[in-house]
This record gives sequence, C-alpha cells and structure tokens, in this order.
Amino acid sequence: MKKQPHNPSTMISIKSNLQMKLILSLLVGVFSFALSAQENIKVWSLEECVAYAIQNNISVKQSELATQLQEVEITRAKMNFYPSVSGSVGTNYNFGAPLGNNSFSNSYGVSTSATLYNGNRNKNLVELAEKDFEISKLNLQKIQDDITLRVVNAYLNILYNKESVLIAQEQINIGNQLVKRVQELVDAGTKARNDLFQVDASLAANEEALVTAENNLDLALLDLAQILQISHVGFSIKEVRINLELAKLHYSDSKLIYKKALSWRPEIENAKIRIENSDIEIAIAESGLLPSVSASYSFGTNYLNVQDAINQSGYFKQLGDNRGHSAGLSVNIPIFDKYATRIGVQRAKVQKEIAAYTLENERTNLRAIIERAYIDAKTSLKTFDAAKKSVKAQEEAFRTAQERYDLGVLSSYDFDQVRNQLVKAQSSFIRAKYNFIFRSKFLEFYYGIPIKL
Repeated sequence: MKKQPHNPSTMISIKSNLQMKLILSLLVGVFSFALSAQENIKVWSLEECVAYAIQNNISVKQSELATQLQEVEITRAKMNFYPSVSGSVGTNYNFGAPLGNNSFSNSYGVSTSATLYNGNRNKNLVELAEKDFEISKLNLQKIQDDITLRVVNAYLNILYNKESVLIAQEQINIGNQLVKRVQELVDAGTKARNDLFQVDASLAANEEALVTAENNLDLALLDLAQILQISHVGFSIKEVRINLELAKLHYSDSKLIYKKALSWRPEIENAKIRIENSDIEIAIAESGLLPSVSASYSFGTNYLNVQDAINQSGYFKQLGDNRGHSAGLSVNIPIFDKYATRIGVQRAKVQKEIAAYTLENERTNLRAIIERAYIDAKTSLKTFDAAKKSVKAQEEAFRTAQERYDLGVLSSYDFDQVRNQLVKAQSSFIRAKYNFIFRSKFLEFYYGIPIKL
C-alpha cells in the first residue's frame, strides 16, 4: 500500500489546535482559581471586627495576663492563713581528738508554725488582692472599650469613603455623557470646540477626584486592618444600609447620659475601688502597731553510734527512745521600729487623699467628654439636616441647569460650576451623615448601649 505524504498545513493546524486547547485550559484554570480565591475572601461585619479586635489585640492580651497575675495574688494572700510545715534530716560523723572515738549520728525532725493574730493583716491582704483583681478587670474593660470605639470609627470611615467613591464614579459617568454630547454638537457646528476642551478638562478633574477617593478608601481599609492586626490584602467589609430619614437625638440633654455613665464606666469604678484600697492599706499599715501572736510545734528523734561503746541500743530502738516534742507560743510586741510603721500609716493616708482627687478628676473628665460629645452630636445633626436640604436644592439646580444646557442657553463653564456645587453638597452630606452616626453611637455607648449599625 502506498504511503501518504505528510501535509505541512495539516501539521500546523494540529499544533495550533493543541496550543489553543492548552491556552483555554490555562485560562479556565486561572479563572476558576480567581473565583475560588474571591469566594474565600472574608467580608467583615462591624460585630466581627469588634469581636476579633478585642480577642486578638496585643494590649488586650497583656491586660488579660495582668488580670491572671492578680488572680494568683489572691491565692497567695490566702495562703498566709495556713501554717508552714518543714522537715529535716541530718547525718553527722565525728572522728579524731579529743574523744579518740569515732561516732556516727542521725537526726530526724518535723516542725510547723502558724500566725494566730497579727492585727488582721492577713485578712486585709486578701481583701486588697481581691480589690486589685477587680481593678485589673476594669482596666481590661477600659482597653476593650477604647478598641471598640476605634473599630467603629474606622468602620464608619470606610463606609464614608465608599460613598465618596460612588459619587466620584457618578460624576465621571455624567462627564463622559457630557463629552459625548458636546462632541456631537461640535461636529454639528452648534457648539464651539472650546466647549469641548472645557468638558474634557472637567472630566479629567473628575477622574483625578476618583483616584483620590479610591486612595482614601484604601487608606481607610488599611487603617481598620491594622487595628485588627491582620493583612489588608483582600480585606473588605460588609455593606451597611443606614437610613437616617428620621435622624434625631435620643436624649434631651447630657445629664442623663452622665448620670448613667457614672454608674458603670470602668474608669469611675476603678477610681472608687482605689479609694477602698487606700482604706485597706491604712489598716494594713496600722497592724504594725499591734502585737502579733504565733504558735509553733516540732517533733524530732535521733540515733547515735559511738565506736567501741558498750551496751549501745539498736538503730530503730534509739529512734523510738529518743523521740521528743516541743510546743511554743510567742507574742511579738512592737516597741520601736524607727517610726517605720507610723510613716507607713501616714503614707497610706496621703495615698487615700490622692485616690479621692483621682476619682474627682475622673468624674470631671467624664462629664467633659460627654458634654462635648453631646454638643458635637447636636451640631452634627444640624449640619446633617442642613446638608440634606442643600443636596435637594443642588439636585434641583443641577436638573434645571442640565435642561438649560441642553437647550443651549447655558455655557459649559456655568453648567460645570453647577455640577461642582452638587458634588460639594453631596460630599458634605455624607460627611455630616457619618459624623452624626458616630457621635450618636458614641453617646449610646457611654449610656451603656452596645454599638450596632
């Protein structure tokens, strides 16, 4: 049978098909991988951000460890009520002059001692350790509260910048339509080419504004990711629809919020407990002026073997015969300690006065924070209402200007000015909106209401 010759064009076609299949396979693989990676990207809610930050923040972990240490201190203080017990074992070997006889001895003993009374010092030390434990937990809560407010502020900043990007994108869409429309009018001879240059320049400014808005959004996302201490690559948050049609303050004045905050804020409770601690420290210092009573008991026995001695008892018989007990009661009466105790009492009393001023200062600071936040919230609400009215007015002005521009009675420059005023009004509106949201949530937080969007 005659062999068919190879066709070069057929071979090229086969190679091309193989290459196309390989390229398509690679593209499908890359696309599938991209979809899989996109599906695995976590989109964070506000609640998840707050919980993660509180659980994983380094400052929180350090404070949690400090709280654990204070809990250990409570156990150590309670151990002062227990007696101490110790045992002893001794071995001696004596040799040489002056006895001339070598000897070997063993001794065994156990002893215990306990403090019966020391001016309630041990009881006060336990109470002081428990108070310090409460202070440590309050410090932890304060750190968690601060992190919560940071996360909420950063989260709202992202939402604000997202809306700013949408506004910038909308302006580019309007600008593209305007350029297209002016180009058609220029081509038809009804508009001067200078109008086209003006709308092109305006579009370029809009594109620059979009770049700035997107950069601000990236920075806002980076800021929140750094607070969470995670990578910002692929970091994203959930969209939140916030309706502020009936925006209002829920409190008539700041006094109600301040009164409620005084009852639970950790910095106030912390300062109160420190005053209580000062009273305990005074009592501990004064206990040094009182006598202390302690009891002790010991038991021991020994064995002695002297070389060449006659009639020596056996090892275990000696241990049994030489058993001995000792019990004692002692009273320690302070007479003169170079005024160390009295100086300690004076120092503790001064510390109490300092703690009292600290509490007063914390109350003053809390009042100032709440009063300023309340004024800021009222101002932001007024600004929000004014910005909302301004947006409606500017939207109507823009609609009218667009109609006049389409009729040819308004220049491109004047139309662009009206459009810029609308953009400014929209930017002011969303800024006022998120500013009011944060201020109002801040007041609710100090009232004791968890932050939710």
